[in-house]
Amino acid sequence: MSLSTALISVDLVVFQLSDNGRLQVLGHGAPESSKPTLPAGRIDADQDQCLEDTAKRQLDRFISTPASYFEQVVTIGDNQRDSRGWSMTVVYYALVRPCLDNIIESSARWIDVCDGLPVTSLAYDHDQLVTGALDRLKNKIQYSVLPLYLLPDEFILSDIQKVFSVVLGKAPPMRSIRNRFLSCDILQETGEKRYGSNRPAVLYRTNSDSKHWLFDRLYQTVKV
Repeated sequence: MSLSTALISVDLVVFQLSDNGRLQVLGHGAPESSKPTLPAGRIDADQDQCLEDTAKRQLDRFISTPASYFEQVVTIGDNQRDSRGWSMTVVYYALVRPCLDNIIESSARWIDVCDGLPVTSLAYDHDQLVTGALDRLKNKIQYSVLPLYLLPDEFILSDIQKVFSVVLGKAPPMRSIRNRFLSCDILQETGEKRYGSNRPAVLYRTNSDSKHWLFDRLYQTVKV
């Protein structure tokens, strides 16, 4: 089969932090498939009012909770991506908060990301799509509140530091975390604490009414 017109799709790079603190990307594919793929699908003119609607609809096919953050990364296309002919895709990345049993589609699975690539190679050019989306995340996480979108609804300050460490491979000192996230109205105390081997830590939640979003960049480069 060949395509007489370009195949247009929306591809999703969905990131989460696993329970053991690993960055993961959502893939799917039947057991007999040689390689998993990213969630992707065509625009439905009857259902989708915009490209983000398409992205959200594709994600809804696989997990039961909505993404905490969506962002368009890039539009790419040529006659080499798909063996059937010309294809073009609009790539989004999405962040998902930790949630037990949030995968609802049997062929979906979370794949660890190591050194910028999925540890299980993906089909087509999807490894490169993951790398491009991760580069965007690494850049933006340094001057925005994006770390909070990878955390559960309630968290402690060291959880924020852990997000930086997992995504960037390095993290700012705790005093910088405190100065950045407690100096304005981004966080709200829940009134509860987390108890562990160290002294109790205050639990926070994100203030949805906060107007703060951007900060000074943490590092001049994201390279470790």
